[in-house]
Amino acid sequence: MDYSTVFYMLPPGGIWQGDEHSPPYLFTREIAIRVDVAYATRRPLLVSGPPGSGKSTLAQAIAGIQQSSFLMHTLTSRSRIGDLTADVDQLQRLHDAQAAAKKDIELLPDWAYQRPGLFWWAFESGSASMRGGDRDLGERFTKPEVPGYLKDGNNPEAVLLLDEIDKAEPDLPNDLLEPLDRRGFRRPDGKPVSAPEDLKLLVVITTNKERALPAAFLRRCVSLELDAPGEKMLIDIAKHHVRKYKWDRDNKSRDNTTLYTEVARKYLEVCSTARDQDRRVPGTSEYLDAVRACLELNVAPDGEVWKLIETATLNKAPDT
Repeated sequence: MDYSTVFYMLPPGGIWQGDEHSPPYLFTREIAIRVDVAYATRRPLLVSGPPGSGKSTLAQAIAGIQQSSFLMHTLTSRSRIGDLTADVDQLQRLHDAQAAAKKDIELLPDWAYQRPGLFWWAFESGSASMRGGDRDLGERFTKPEVPGYLKDGNNPEAVLLLDEIDKAEPDLPNDLLEPLDRRGFRRPDGKPVSAPEDLKLLVVITTNKERALPAAFLRRCVSLELDAPGEKMLIDIAKHHVRKYKWDRDNKSRDNTTLYTEVARKYLEVCSTARDQDRRVPGTSEYLDAVRACLELNVAPDGEVWKLIETATLNKAPDT
């Protein structure tokens, strides 16, 4: 790769070997540059591409490379901006109020029912861990769950993943503009949450292009479109994801690359047929499943057993 990254340390050859939190990832020159642009402009990186192209795992890889905090939220039709910034658990508050009345005890203060979203965790992890309160209420206080993981120490850096923005309500992308632009928001109790000036933040937002996104939102994003991996990329991916396996077909030492290549060709054939028949195209993870099945079962990608493996991993029923 003839590009040296500026804002993050890309591993030699552009290959992230993976760690306990993220799988291996193969960076192309285009990916490396677009991530740098997102860091340089302090804009979110909007990543599109077919299933299995590596949209979500890119964010995990960057967090692993930078040894930074990683926070993730998968968006749905029920997602609201409060899920990402802060909202109030009204149901829990009602339950506690009823219980407190029966036991004649004092109800927890309002701040104890605030639920921090990933922006709150990224901007002010300390106050998020206490739901914005300033004291410990002992066993009655339930500490909120982190939507990912936080790195210990003084590393003011975080990677945020907002996955599948297409699934969210049409207004949500525009609602994101304030916390993204200002790097801050107000909690339900009215108090501000602000990111420190030195916070190095990368927000990755994935889209399957299932519907058009608002123009104002698109203007504030750095775009990156990933292609479905071809044969060479599939082989490289398999080399880094299934290294612990060794193919020993017929008790003879075989080069795993041969198997990766043969399965990749079968996979691409299935993908082509699926597109022609307007069916769901299998993703890269399903290609890896087929490779692992062949390795574990000591089966070559031919014959009757392979046909069953192919049906189980790649050529699934159209409605699955």
